Amino acid sequence: MELDISSLPEEVLLHILQFLNIRHRLIASLVCKKWLHLINCNQLLCDIKIQFSTKVENTFKSFSHMTREFQWFSFHEIVIENSALEFLKKYSRQFVRLSFIDCATVHSKNESGFEDQIQNCDNLKFLEIRNSNVIHLFHSLPNVTTLIIHIPSGLTDYVISELNKSLFKLEVLSLGCYVSCEKVVWKRFYVNGETVETNPSDLILSFESVRSFIEKHSNTLKVLDISMLQLLPEAVLIISKIKGLKLKSILFASGLRSKYIQMFCENHSSLTSLDLSSSLYATNETICAVCKCLPNLQEFVIRYNHVIDSCIIEILQLQHLVKLDLSYSVKISELSYREAVSNLKVFKLKYLNLAFSEISDESLFELLRHNLNIRYLNVSRTSISNKTLNMICKNLMVLECLVLDSCKTISDSGLTGEFENYSDYLTPTPLSNLKNLTKLDLSRIPSITNDGCLKAIWFLRLRVLHLLECKSLILQNDIEIQLQKQNPCLRIFVISSLTKRYEKLNEMT
Repeated sequence: MELDISSLPEEVLLHILQFLNIRHRLIASLVCKKWLHLINCNQLLCDIKIQFSTKVENTFKSFSHMTREFQWFSFHEIVIENSALEFLKKYSRQFVRLSFIDCATVHSKNESGFEDQIQNCDNLKFLEIRNSNVIHLFHSLPNVTTLIIHIPSGLTDYVISELNKSLFKLEVLSLGCYVSCEKVVWKRFYVNGETVETNPSDLILSFESVRSFIEKHSNTLKVLDISMLQLLPEAVLIISKIKGLKLKSILFASGLRSKYIQMFCENHSSLTSLDLSSSLYATNETICAVCKCLPNLQEFVIRYNHVIDSCIIEILQLQHLVKLDLSYSVKISELSYREAVSNLKVFKLKYLNLAFSEISDESLFELLRHNLNIRYLNVSRTSISNKTLNMICKNLMVLECLVLDSCKTISDSGLTGEFENYSDYLTPTPLSNLKNLTKLDLSRIPSITNDGCLKAIWFLRLRVLHLLECKSLILQNDIEIQLQKQNPCLRIFVISSLTKRYEKLNEMT
C-alpha cells in the first residue's frame, strides 16, 4: 500500500519540513494549500530575511501578492518615502525583526508630533537602526526587547523621551551616537527652569537623558552596548551605579582604561558575559582583577589580544565558564597554558575557540578531556595531533562545529581512526562518530587525502563543509558528488582545487 506524504499528520510533516533549507521550504509551500498553511508558521519562517535594497518600487508592488506571513525584514540604502511607508504600515502586524541600514527618509515631523507614523507594531521584538533617521516613524514599540540605534545625529533628548513612553520590555540596548557628557554644555539647552524631564530638547542628546533612559528600564535591561557612545569614564561609572540595574553583559568602548573596567565589574557582580576584545587596556592585571570580582562569569571573549599571557591561569579557574574565546590572542605562551591546565577548574565548556593559540597538544588534550559537552570547537592553526583528534571523535559526542583549519599535524589517520597502536586514550574512532556535527572545516591541512575524506566524512546532519587549499586532495566531480551523497543535508560546500562554492542556503532579496 502506497502512502501519500500529504496524508501524514501535520506535526510529522512540520518536523520533516524543518530539514529543508530556506529556498526549498519556499518551493514546498507552493505544492498545495495544506503545505502553504504548514510553512506559514513562526517555526519555519522566522529565519527567512526579506531584504529590500536600492530601487524597490516594483518589489513592493509584487510583494503585495505574497501570501506567506514573513516576519524578518531588512531595508538597505533605500529612501523611506510613500511606497516604503505604505508597505511598513500595511505589514506592521507581521514584523518581528526589522532593520534599517543606511536609509534616508523624506518624512519629517510637524508641530503636533510625527507625520505618517507606523501603528500596530505589537509583534515587533527586534529593531535595528544604523545610519538611518527613521526612529520617529514608529508610534509605539511595546514589545521590543532588542533596540539597536547607531546614528550620527537625530537621536535627541526628545526622541529618547518619546521612546520611553512606549518601551516596556527592553532587554538589549545598543546606542551609537554623540552624547554630551559635560553638564555645563547641555545645560545651555535648558533655560527658564526647563529640564530633561519637563521639556526635553530636540537639539541635543545629553548624558542625563541616556542615564535616565537606562534607569527607566533598569528592571528589564540585561545587555548594554555603550562601546560607540564615547562616554567619559566617570559617566560609565555612574551607569554602573544605577539602582536596580543588574546587567548580564556589557560592551565597553575601546579606550576605557583598566581601572574603570575593573570598577564597573566590581559594581556589577551580576555580569555573566564579558567581551574585552576591542579594549586597548585588557592587560594581564585587568583580566585577573575581572576574574576575581566576577567568579560567576559564564562567557569570556578576548579576541586579537597581543598583550595578555599569564592571566590564562586565572581564566581557567572560572568554574561556571561555558564559553571561552581566546582566538588570535597569540601572546599566551605554551608554558602559561600548561600551568593553567594543570590547575584546571573549568569543566562546563560548550564553546571553545583557541584559533592561532600556542597551547601544546598535551594541554589541549587535557582541557578537552575534562570538557566533554563542547558543541563548538575551533583549534585552527594549533599543534593538535591525530591522538587528540581521535579523543575528540570518541568523547565529544555533542559536538556540532569542528574547525581544524591549518592544523598541519593532522593526517588521514586522525580522520579515520586507523592507527597502528592503540591505548586507553587512543581507540579506533573515526570522525564520522560525531553524529551531531553540522559544520566541519578541514581547510589547509596538507596531508589529508581523497581516501581519508571519503572514509571519514559521513554525516547525517552536516550542513557546511570546507576543504579549501588541501594540497593532497584532488577534488574532481566524482568525489564531490560522492561527498554530497554521504552528507545529505550539505548546504554549503567549499572545495579547494577549483575554489568552488556551492550554496544551497539563500536569502530572499
